[in-house]
Amino acid sequence: MVRIATAGAVWVTVTATAGCDKIKALSSDQHSSAIAPASHDELDLSKHPTILFEVFGERANPQMVPIGVLEAGKLHAINLSSTGWRSFDRIYNHPGATYTLYQDGHAAGTATVKQGMWSKPDAPIYTLPNCQSLIPLAAVSIASRTKVGITVEFLATSAALTQPPAAAPLTPSAVASLAREIGVRVAESAHIPRARLDSLDFHAQAMTTGATPNATLVVSYVDPNGEEAAAHGDETSYVFAIADKAGGAYSPSYTRVINGSGTHAEYRRFVDHLDLDGDGVDEIVLEGWQNGGDTYLAVMRYKAGRWLEVFRGATSWCLDPRSGAPVEP
Repeated sequence: MVRIATAGAVWVTVTATAGCDKIKALSSDQHSSAIAPASHDELDLSKHPTILFEVFGERANPQMVPIGVLEAGKLHAINLSSTGWRSFDRIYNHPGATYTLYQDGHAAGTATVKQGMWSKPDAPIYTLPNCQSLIPLAAVSIASRTKVGITVEFLATSAALTQPPAAAPLTPSAVASLAREIGVRVAESAHIPRARLDSLDFHAQAMTTGATPNATLVVSYVDPNGEEAAAHGDETSYVFAIADKAGGAYSPSYTRVINGSGTHAEYRRFVDHLDLDGDGVDEIVLEGWQNGGDTYLAVMRYKAGRWLEVFRGATSWCLDPRSGAPVEP
């Protein structure tokens, strides 16, 4: 099954993933992190810094959560005290606040806050067991120029972000063929038999990132029984790759492979791409997770022919320190 997504992205099969279980998944760990060391100074909200959000959930009841702060062309973790987060909620999540939605590197509509985390002090948007300090969510309404399904997933911010130049077009059949070639090469290097690879669910898409004059490919092969296999300690296989055309041919520019136990393995899922630093090349946003463990967003930047992780978001919406851990301001 092939469908043409908005703004020219091509999907081969459809991945039915959504953010509806984010609260449950993100409650498993209690620390956020970033690849680059973040300042421990509390974010100065009086300057109204630009925030990058994720909008997700059911189409009838989408919600919005902050990912990081955009400062000087870079994405940083948001460091706030419990009191600071309540101030954040009043400033950014007040009813009527409007943000631009982005999807596939382009502006795609608006998100308008209906209710902030603590707009109703006695009825917050969500709670977590045994947690006092929480990252605030907002309930929003969306007006999108793109077709949405039962669930939605967008990036959002108040900044006017640039769009990448158009890439050389690829037909759906070319995307599928190139993506399978990449998948086979990556699988062979990980000693995954071809028969095993062919038994996995195949997903691929092409998108314009500006990394090269040609489209960037995202390829994944997913074991439909992978979660159950991991739960029982059984072996599984998984291939995720980003590929770009350099030197006349497509080659992998980022890979993550599992061939064996998936119990403690890390997975990746493509979320979106957007030029966050204004350099004309989009960053790629992935969701990372372990089965039954941490879930987080990772931001990838293209450098010297490779996609490198430059930011990792929160693995928990609970900000309470672990027992015996130092309390940050």
